[in-house]
Amino acid sequence: MKNKNDIKKEEGSLFSKAAVTCPDIMEGLGVGVICCLPDEDLTFLWGNGCYYSSIGYKQEEYTESFRSLREYFAGYEEDFANIKKELERLRETGGKGSELSVRMPGKDGSFGRFRFSGSLVTAEEEEGPLLQAVFTDISRLSEEKEEQFSAYKQNQQYFHWMMDTYVGNVYISDMDTYELLYLNQHSCDTLGYPLASLIGKKCYEAIQGRTSPCPFCTNDRLREDEFYEWKFYNPALERTFMIKDRIINWEGRRARIELSHDMFSTEYKLAQKDQERDALLSSIPGGIFRLDGRDMSTVLWYGCNFLDMIEYTGEQFQKELGSRYDFIHPDDKNKLDGILQEVKKSGRNTVEELRIITRSGGTRILTFTLSYVDEEESWDDIPSFYSLCIDVTAERMEQKRQRKALEEAYDAARVANAAKTNFLSSMSHDIRTPMNAIMGMAVIAQANLYTPEKVQDCLSKINISSRHLLNLINEVLDMSKIESGKIDLTCETVSFPELLQDVMDMCRPLIAEKHQEFMISAAQVKHEKVVSDRGRLQQIFMNLLSNAIKYTPEGGTISLRIREMASVVEGRGQYEFVITDNGIGISEEFKAHIFEPFSRAEDSRISKIQGTGLGMAITDNIVRMMNGTIEVESTLGEGSQFVVSLPLDLCEEEEECDGRLEGLPVLVVDDDRIVCESASALLNELGMRGYWVLTGQEAVCCIVKAHETGDDFFAVILDWKMPGMDGLETVRVIREKLGPDVPIIIISAYDYSDIEEEFKKAGADAFITKPLFKSKMLHVLQLFCQTLNTDTAVVHPVKKGHPSFDGKRILLVEDNELNREIAEELLQMQGFVVDTVENGRCAAEQFGNSAPGTYDCILMDVQMPVMNGYEATRAIRTMEREDAGSIPIIALTANAFAADMGKARSVGMSDYIAKPIDVGNLTDTLKRWLR
Repeated sequence: MKNKNDIKKEEGSLFSKAAVTCPDIMEGLGVGVICCLPDEDLTFLWGNGCYYSSIGYKQEEYTESFRSLREYFAGYEEDFANIKKELERLRETGGKGSELSVRMPGKDGSFGRFRFSGSLVTAEEEEGPLLQAVFTDISRLSEEKEEQFSAYKQNQQYFHWMMDTYVGNVYISDMDTYELLYLNQHSCDTLGYPLASLIGKKCYEAIQGRTSPCPFCTNDRLREDEFYEWKFYNPALERTFMIKDRIINWEGRRARIELSHDMFSTEYKLAQKDQERDALLSSIPGGIFRLDGRDMSTVLWYGCNFLDMIEYTGEQFQKELGSRYDFIHPDDKNKLDGILQEVKKSGRNTVEELRIITRSGGTRILTFTLSYVDEEESWDDIPSFYSLCIDVTAERMEQKRQRKALEEAYDAARVANAAKTNFLSSMSHDIRTPMNAIMGMAVIAQANLYTPEKVQDCLSKINISSRHLLNLINEVLDMSKIESGKIDLTCETVSFPELLQDVMDMCRPLIAEKHQEFMISAAQVKHEKVVSDRGRLQQIFMNLLSNAIKYTPEGGTISLRIREMASVVEGRGQYEFVITDNGIGISEEFKAHIFEPFSRAEDSRISKIQGTGLGMAITDNIVRMMNGTIEVESTLGEGSQFVVSLPLDLCEEEEECDGRLEGLPVLVVDDDRIVCESASALLNELGMRGYWVLTGQEAVCCIVKAHETGDDFFAVILDWKMPGMDGLETVRVIREKLGPDVPIIIISAYDYSDIEEEFKKAGADAFITKPLFKSKMLHVLQLFCQTLNTDTAVVHPVKKGHPSFDGKRILLVEDNELNREIAEELLQMQGFVVDTVENGRCAAEQFGNSAPGTYDCILMDVQMPVMNGYEATRAIRTMEREDAGSIPIIALTANAFAADMGKARSVGMSDYIAKPIDVGNLTDTLKRWLR
């Protein structure tokens, strides 16, 4: 057994070890910082030097005397209790910072006032959080408040004395009630009544003899920082007054102080002369002052804006600076003294630029003119320096700003140049990689012409590499368009279900290749069709999702959530798209540069991932062009989340529920609560009754219970992948208990072709893909409604075949022989009969010489010698034959930007196909025009 002394020694040893673990960075701070255990006594761990010195202790004295804040605050239990209350509040708020004022006992028995700012922090070597607090000395602030209050009372007494002795009229009245609050004796004499009978009366009654406020009252022109001066003839007193009015605070009331002199007073006449002088001085763009030439430091007189420049009142200038030129910046005083000596000696005027310190502590730059007059020429025999000073701070700051802007522009240009140099170096590697693959595979294919499997493998790899090369080129061209300001947005009707289906179809092979889990959901999307640029929206999704896929390891998770939020603008919706992954994440340093062109994070884990570093810059620019925002949150090693918010014009095409579905119950089963809540809300909007559960077990119980109560579900919408009882097992159990009566619709974010047959055998009736939109659910449920009274309950989507192009004749116009050969071969593979010509003039002649109806379509290259595609199209459209205006003319162009598309349509082209030619796009375009 250890005795108490041994335990105390061990505690002291541990305490001493903890007490010296104050981080070095805390020692450089100008405030006291401590760290404690958040236990009952707040056991003290460490403090910085500023903490010990602020309470008069040395570190060794403090740590030997106090092992906890409870011991230190002995005798100040109320302050310790307040700190404990703040600790409890910190625990409730998750460690957020807080502040309170506490008394801190000093070594000498006194105490000081300190501001306590605490927070809970987590240290790697500790099991739980620690209480870390900052103590800031505010004792001086409390003393200053008391001094200010005392000064206020003294100034108030001085103000009363000045008004009482003022040689003129002084009135103070409430600006809201017009009641007279104060008059000096001179005012009472002017009005001819004693003070007692005037206090409390309306100012317009006592001064003007009116029964209502005067229509020319100047209250609306008054300010707190300067007097409003005016003249007024008072018919009740039969004299003119020179008046000065201003707003003041009189014992907590908003009041008007009025100083006036009548036309018979000396002050009135002097005031008129002062007005003339002030008018002359006001034309001077600055301040003026007279400096005593004997001591060369005392300001004898000043005028114009002098006091405004140095931010002093006359009284402050006299009391605080002793009317001396101590407002000059300390570093410029010696310079000024030398200039004054030189001007006095030489007698020549000079102009200098000097800095001053204003009363608020700010620095201004003034231009001073200095002129010396000796005692013989001076009107009062005092040698003096006269100076006009003009504030040039704004001009100098602007010059400094422009200089800094030029330096920053130079640095930015230098950095951009270096970035583009690095980009070109990187692009050289990224372009050469697929080019080498294309050239190498072509050589291998030529060497193995009689080995079809080898040739097929080479062609497949050439196709993959060429597409990657095309993506690189497209990104560079896109960024070039963005930087030159030539990118345009095309407005068209966009269906979110169709757009997201296309995006998912493109992403699924990439996700499947890395065995990643993909989740997609739509929350409260009431408007599925919007007006926007479909291609640019797809580009946003693809850039963000492809990045998430690339930088998320195998087996990772990626999600896309779409949400329609409330919009205050009628006819416009606010949409939020959230892409989340649990990939490698982004460092704090690189996060600030993620949307900059040509930037890529330096990380060995992504060094082999190909890319231009332009995708995020392009995405950011597109989002901003759409008046949206994009935000990123990421933690290195944990993943990233991108949130895109876009305002989009709505297409008011609401889905209406079939009357036969009205009131029918539908059960949604998904382990994602957001999917369940959103789908149920959409079903309710369609007039149906939406219910949801989160597991297969709950679904079976719910369906059986509904059957027993005679309120069977019309349909069950069931997720494929769920924890515990998955979708397949749930289908089997439902069929086992209830038979084939309840239609079961399987939903999935994945390609369900591999599991479709197995689910059908288990009893599934139909399949739809996530996200669940209102139109998707309505379409499938209506199909079940049509088959409700028939023997067939299973519904499968019917795939439509492509139309046959056999025998259709096309005129192909292409100047490049290799491109012409490729296009001709692709068209013939689709069953077309193809005639070819090499330029626009030949095309116009060939079409003009053919019989009407010979050609079903013209594929027209845009850039050609002799006559380009635009000119050839105009020539064909102006021909006097029946098919000249109706034959489809489809542009073949590498300039597939909005402006180029608009130009193609303006000359009569029907559509466009971007080069290099994609067979699928070619077939779809021709299918639209050849029906």
